[in-house]
Amino acid sequence: MINTARQTKQSPKRSLTTRQGHQTASLTHQSLPSIATLMIAIVYTLLMVSLHTSAYTTDHSSNSSQGTSGSDNFIGSDDGVALTLLLRLRAGPDSITVLDLTLFGVIILLGLELLNFLVKFAGYSGLTGPKRIPVRGKHLDELSNTDLLFIGLNKVATPPFVYFLFRYMYFEPNSVWDIKKASVMNVIVPLPVIFVMYDFFYTLLHCALHVKGVYAYIHKHHHHQKAPSRANVDAVNVHPIEFFLGEYNHLFAVFLYCRALNQQLHILSVLLFLVIGGALASINHTRFDITWSVFGIPLYDSKNHDVHHRIPQSNYGQYIMFWDYVFGSYRPYNKDDRVNPVSQLDPKTGKSLEYLQSKGLTDKFK
Repeated sequence: MINTARQTKQSPKRSLTTRQGHQTASLTHQSLPSIATLMIAIVYTLLMVSLHTSAYTTDHSSNSSQGTSGSDNFIGSDDGVALTLLLRLRAGPDSITVLDLTLFGVIILLGLELLNFLVKFAGYSGLTGPKRIPVRGKHLDELSNTDLLFIGLNKVATPPFVYFLFRYMYFEPNSVWDIKKASVMNVIVPLPVIFVMYDFFYTLLHCALHVKGVYAYIHKHHHHQKAPSRANVDAVNVHPIEFFLGEYNHLFAVFLYCRALNQQLHILSVLLFLVIGGALASINHTRFDITWSVFGIPLYDSKNHDVHHRIPQSNYGQYIMFWDYVFGSYRPYNKDDRVNPVSQLDPKTGKSLEYLQSKGLTDKFK
């Protein structure tokens, strides 16, 4: 709770109205950039679908008029049947075209923006609860050119990662793709095991990135944001080397489950792993106070990563704190830590009050 020298008493009804007004303002103003980016991603997706369809139709018509198979340009077959995109997918990664890959890349980027929007919408609309994490570190109010460059590079690097993950799953003997063969044992049961394995290696990697001789060159960039708030944008605002290592650690965890444990893994489980992981990483970089427990055992708490951003030598885990407990690096969140009122974020702009005051914008956004 923030204590100030002067406090104005409000009736419960007025206080509730004010709080609801701030929530609506947050949802409206802070969602606009996400909505704009999402709309751009949708337009590009539709454009790529249109180009993809047009190219396929033109190529097939041309080949038909010449008496050749339209499928020759896609997978080199001589069966005289124009394969659809789905059939090319079923034929394997080596059968898809460059245009297919471009289309999938745009769709993946669309999914990334959609996930970011849904996380923000759920938080600002109150679906995840009304609690917020007070800002205790310095908020990064303006993104630098380096920030924007790294964010852009890392988003562009996401589709190739997804491609290589699914390519691996296609050739993995223990992978299951048939939707009819999906079961609790190959879809749900693997998830906690994969998350635990992923976070074991991520915790070690994260700790290594904090080694003095390495920190300044790679991980320091991510830590100039002491109070993350932009969800996926702040989550991917890392050095490209760090992003590469963190993303392909997902593939390594899947590999270990299939090979080291010799267990069957359905492709739906991999999809859930990516979506849940992406959502949790995004929530870690918001001010939403979200905790999930099972039988009183905490599984996830967004405040743990907030502690890490303020006190870097702690809470190295990405999704869970199990390995931090094991290695002795866990540091619990202290609600009694000092809170500076001017460091808090304006609900309309997402900027700190201190920043708005320095720019002379405080009155404008009241």
